[in-house]
Amino acid sequence: MKKLLLMCLMFLYAGIMAQTTVTIGSGASTASAGTNGDPIYRSSGTSSFHHSKSIQLLTAADLSGASVVPGATINSIAYNKSTAFNVSGSNAWTLNVYLKNSAATALASGTAWSTMIGGATLFYSATINSTNNFPAAAGWVTFNNNTSNTFSYTGGAIEVYIEWVPSGTLATPFTGGAFQWLYDTTTTAQAMGTSASSAIAATTTSYTTQTRRYQTQLTYTATACSGTPNPGNTLATATSTQCSSPYSTTLSLQNSTVGSGVSYQWYDNAGAITGATTSTYTTTVSAANSFYCAVTCSGSGVTTNSTPVSVSAPAAAISTFPWTENFDSMTTVGNGITPSCWATSGGLSSSYLFTSQTASGNTYNDPRSAPNYMTIYYPTTAAYLWTPSFNLTAGQSYDFSFYWVGDGLTGWQNEVLVNNAQSSTGATSLSTFLTSTQTATGGSNSTNYTKVTVTYVPTTSGVYTFGVKAYVTSTAPYYMGFDDFKLELTPACTEPTVLTSSAITASGATVSWTAATPAPANGYNIYYSTTNTAPTATTTPTASVAAGVTTYGLTGLTANTTYYVWVRSNCGSGSTSSWAGPLSFTTACTSTTVPYVQDFESVTTPALPSCTSSENAGTGNNWTTSSPAGYGFTTKALTYLYNFSNDANAWFYTQGINLTAGVSYRIKYTYGNNSTTYVEKLKVAYGTSANNASMTNALADHPSINTATAATNFVDFTPTASGVYYFGFNAYSVSNQYNLYVDDININITPTCSEPSAVTVPAATLTYNSAVVNWTAPNPVPANGYDVYYSTTNTAPTATTTPTISGLTATTTTLPNLASATAYYFWVRSSCSAADQSIWVPVTFTTKSFCPTVTAPSAAATNVSVTPTFTWTAVTGVSGYKLSIGTSAGASNIMNAQDLGNVTSYTLPTALSYNTTYYYTLNAYDAMSTSQGCSERSFTTAPPPPANDECSGAIALTPGGTFAQNAVTATNSGATATSDATATHSCQTTGYRDVWYSVVVPASGNITIETQSVSGSNVTDTVLGVYSGSCGALTQIGCDDDSSSDGNFSLVALTGLTPGSTLMVGVWNYSSTTTGQFKVSAYDASLVLATNEVKDAKNNIKVYPNPFSDILNISDVANVKNVLVTDIAGRLVKTIANPTSELHLGELKQGMYLVTLEMKDGSKQTIKTIKK
Repeated sequence: MKKLLLMCLMFLYAGIMAQTTVTIGSGASTASAGTNGDPIYRSSGTSSFHHSKSIQLLTAADLSGASVVPGATINSIAYNKSTAFNVSGSNAWTLNVYLKNSAATALASGTAWSTMIGGATLFYSATINSTNNFPAAAGWVTFNNNTSNTFSYTGGAIEVYIEWVPSGTLATPFTGGAFQWLYDTTTTAQAMGTSASSAIAATTTSYTTQTRRYQTQLTYTATACSGTPNPGNTLATATSTQCSSPYSTTLSLQNSTVGSGVSYQWYDNAGAITGATTSTYTTTVSAANSFYCAVTCSGSGVTTNSTPVSVSAPAAAISTFPWTENFDSMTTVGNGITPSCWATSGGLSSSYLFTSQTASGNTYNDPRSAPNYMTIYYPTTAAYLWTPSFNLTAGQSYDFSFYWVGDGLTGWQNEVLVNNAQSSTGATSLSTFLTSTQTATGGSNSTNYTKVTVTYVPTTSGVYTFGVKAYVTSTAPYYMGFDDFKLELTPACTEPTVLTSSAITASGATVSWTAATPAPANGYNIYYSTTNTAPTATTTPTASVAAGVTTYGLTGLTANTTYYVWVRSNCGSGSTSSWAGPLSFTTACTSTTVPYVQDFESVTTPALPSCTSSENAGTGNNWTTSSPAGYGFTTKALTYLYNFSNDANAWFYTQGINLTAGVSYRIKYTYGNNSTTYVEKLKVAYGTSANNASMTNALADHPSINTATAATNFVDFTPTASGVYYFGFNAYSVSNQYNLYVDDININITPTCSEPSAVTVPAATLTYNSAVVNWTAPNPVPANGYDVYYSTTNTAPTATTTPTISGLTATTTTLPNLASATAYYFWVRSSCSAADQSIWVPVTFTTKSFCPTVTAPSAAATNVSVTPTFTWTAVTGVSGYKLSIGTSAGASNIMNAQDLGNVTSYTLPTALSYNTTYYYTLNAYDAMSTSQGCSERSFTTAPPPPANDECSGAIALTPGGTFAQNAVTATNSGATATSDATATHSCQTTGYRDVWYSVVVPASGNITIETQSVSGSNVTDTVLGVYSGSCGALTQIGCDDDSSSDGNFSLVALTGLTPGSTLMVGVWNYSSTTTGQFKVSAYDASLVLATNEVKDAKNNIKVYPNPFSDILNISDVANVKNVLVTDIAGRLVKTIANPTSELHLGELKQGMYLVTLEMKDGSKQTIKTIKK
């Protein structure tokens, strides 16, 4: 017995020890309260959605990634709830959890719950209440297998089904609050569910899917290990590094043996690693090494080693100089992202580390060398940016340099540090290059960088790294930028500084710099190029200057081209400094001749056009371009955007234009603003250089622009000297106004006669093929009249363009033979002589549509007659219309461009098919053309008429004792108006889509015919006619519109008829546009009483008095279980359980009622009564 007990204990211990708990997913996200697909749905503590069903999928990849292998027995499953709430008060729910082996890789809605859980194992079932509740704190909600069912994982995926059902009556608050669960986003749906306030049927197939996997914890028992273990291959997350710092790697086994009784021991080149006894091991690599794992099966005592993996030592530190980094080769930028082997540390939090950005990252500064740079953002505290490691030599002098730009604010404090590792611990401060009281350069996308150079001489040879420290001392600053880092051997002489350019022409420029200190003995080398590729120490200079010379003139340059310039000191004896630069400038455009036109259409906003320039001579904003919406500007325009606090003093300059002394020229332009409240100001001038000091010749001043419309102005002027002139537009609005626009600048020789003005196309003159254009004559009127040019493309004519029409003497013209619904661009100019014309003046218009406006059938119309009538609005001036009809979009297989003549309606002579969708297009035509692009419409014909569409096809109704007994659900879908002229319905003359029934009068000679509604039907109002006679010779004996107690439905009650005679019944829909279902029934109470009389005889229970007023007595109530009171229409109006001998029925309305006595033995007795 003792041995048996000991063996049992050993097995129990082994079972416990063999249990493994794994977590699948990191739970990076928190589900919103009340998400269908949550393991258990609770959107709030008071939500009435008490029922939920959810399905969770753990894929094969999820399980193998967590080392759950086939054969494992699942002991528990848990989900991570981020809220602390649980079930409140006396409330209770039944919770069922099912597990199922599966081959699924994703979930999809559409399968019934009962089908999905087929073959699943009931794993957990319990009542969740105050004594068996969820954890009181947020965390794992664990479901241990509490059934007698064992679930063994067979491989593939596992589907988890969770059913949450109320148990008993619930009281608010139902739970302490919402249930929210942690999850990870997936690429396919791994969760789905539904929730409701009432029971969810097992046949439910509609579920909301979620591309997420809820964080899951599994506890399982692996199969026991025996025989020879398979350790598999050794895997390492990293086996080498480009950096000189030690790196981390995690070792694991690929497809190794797992299960109970498996042990692990990791080895490296030095032997067994202390403490490395799990299936994975993380270590730091500081030298070349190799690793393997010894896997032992305790059941057999056999040990097998995994295939080793080798790792390389860290790379050697950088020892080749100069070394540079401008961050521009980075393909991904963002918070904490740096080039390889750089590092960041410190900061207020991980959100405030040094960050790589592009120019769009902030508005305070931009990269010095595009596209990337490093930034730091307020409110960081002691953030560090560390370079890669360098192998430096003792006694050798090194220069570490970089450029920084700020945000124009105070509060930044910055240092340069050096250390043997990328850490602030033990670092030495080499320089403080900005203090908190200094105002940092920068602001407004600035590239006004300052260079920092620190010289460092190490006392011992070894590995070093340089760092930049940044922190804020106030709430004032925002962003700093850093770019173009460099480490080099300290040159024998220093480089020059402050490179500038001046005297820029189309073919040359002057480059100047500040001399190095001390000045180099052999002067300076210059290198320039049209590509921004920095020269190296071995690059051959483009030019050189002697000692003491700090300027150089570049010649032979290409116009309108960007150049990059570098300068270095020449110290003599082959020793030179680093290259300073680049300095960039763009050569001027060559001058042009008149006519000069600038409409700004060539730009990509907000850039300025090529060969133009701008100058901000103040502290406001500068000119840009934009696409104004309205205000008389329809396309791109020169734009000054207001500055909230500073006045404008911005200049825009045209390309240089060759003008001749003594010749009269005209400048014309459009200007305006976008407000009637705010006032803009604009001056126009010209001068010999593109700068405000040269704008000495005033042309125009517009000091009060506030009409929110575009205005045109022109000025004639005569230069006194021949030369190249630039025209400047000066925005000088005060601060905090709005936007100023300039467009369509035109400079030309003053014509001997001016151009026409006020060019218009009156809307009333537009047709589908013509337009009338009017304009106002200039003064004086041009001797040769006017030239006209028009086109469907918006390409403005030039002075040499051949006009479409010439020699017009009137100030109006009609343009014939135009295309319909087309935009036209029209220009008119004055013709002063054969060799002298004004500029072109434009206007735009669009011809009217040539397509007729169709009125029927309407688009997507339904229940259309199979011989439809097409109607449309006439188009003025057309010759006729053509109709095409097809059974698919674009088809014309029914009718192909059938000429209908000049009419406005057409009825198809041949019937179409029932219940079919047709597509049709109606075009207009005249003697020259047929309209194009007219809209295609569709319609669907009515379904075929029902069998009882006419009186001759009437369906027989079977009379019952109540409406409900033999009610028929009918339809008027496809019904047409009756052709029987004798089928009148005098009670309501409005009626459509009638259908027909017949009924035989019962022996009582009485019959009631009634219609009622069908839920969801479009038929909501009927008209009912009852007739004697035969079809074609009907006589109306009853008619009703709205007497039914069911809304606007109908009821006809007839008495004194001949038993056995046949009546015809017509039912009309009151609405002409709707079809659908309704109910119709014929009934008479006598048909119920005939049965009841037999029951009366059997049961022999009486009711009295009959008729009664308020109280109805039962002669013997001892065996009566329930009393049911039904009105004559068959509606149950009252139920009395366990009645007494007195039935209180005072609330009933006057009329006949059927009182049904349900007896305790299951029999029934029905008695007809009358309420007074």
